[in-house]
Amino acid sequence: MLREDWVPIKLDVSIEMPDVLDVSMLRGEGPQPEEELLPEPEVKPPMPAMDEAVLAELENMGFPPESCKRAVFHTGNIGLEAATAWIMEHITDSDFSDPFVPPGTESTGFTPNTDALNTIMGMGFTQDQATKALKATDNNVERAMDWIFSHQDELESSTVASPPPPEFRDGDGKYKLVGFISHMGTSTMVGHYVVHLLKKDRWVIFNDSKVALSENPPKDLGYIYLYERM
Repeated sequence: MLREDWVPIKLDVSIEMPDVLDVSMLRGEGPQPEEELLPEPEVKPPMPAMDEAVLAELENMGFPPESCKRAVFHTGNIGLEAATAWIMEHITDSDFSDPFVPPGTESTGFTPNTDALNTIMGMGFTQDQATKALKATDNNVERAMDWIFSHQDELESSTVASPPPPEFRDGDGKYKLVGFISHMGTSTMVGHYVVHLLKKDRWVIFNDSKVALSENPPKDLGYIYLYERM
């Protein structure tokens, strides 16, 4: 702590630390019957940045604004020539002039028709691809099939495999004291730190280059404590 003149001082405070620390009572068990969950706010991801100059050039050529956005997005903002080529290749798409919704920013409220979904999946397409196509075509199977074949680049970009989530070993919430650091000295300005470590059920003190067994380790005067999961 600090004195009134802002000089740090050391307090000798004894705190009994347990050899086994049980924090099982702090483990989360999910929503409880008496708890009421708050609704999750719907956070819409930001629209991707697009080259406004290229968009303006495309619109000056007479193409619909929404198709211009599609062209710039799917060509990765690399320029007017690539965007124009994309438009000429997709100009007959059924959704060419529909409002553009970038992949990954769609609303999650859509529910695909089960029969239509199974029909498209039966042709070898994934559930994600079939759902995306049905959502873009209002659950119309024929239009969805046409949409899939004319949006291969969009489907490929949205089906990139994400890395598997990390796996963690779970266990009991009990931890064993295996070490602690304490300060030797009358003031924070002098002295030094030593460490006690539990080795083969015996406490060992490490004081710079000096190492010795500790018969009565001052576990109540530690500065930092190290616990290991049991």
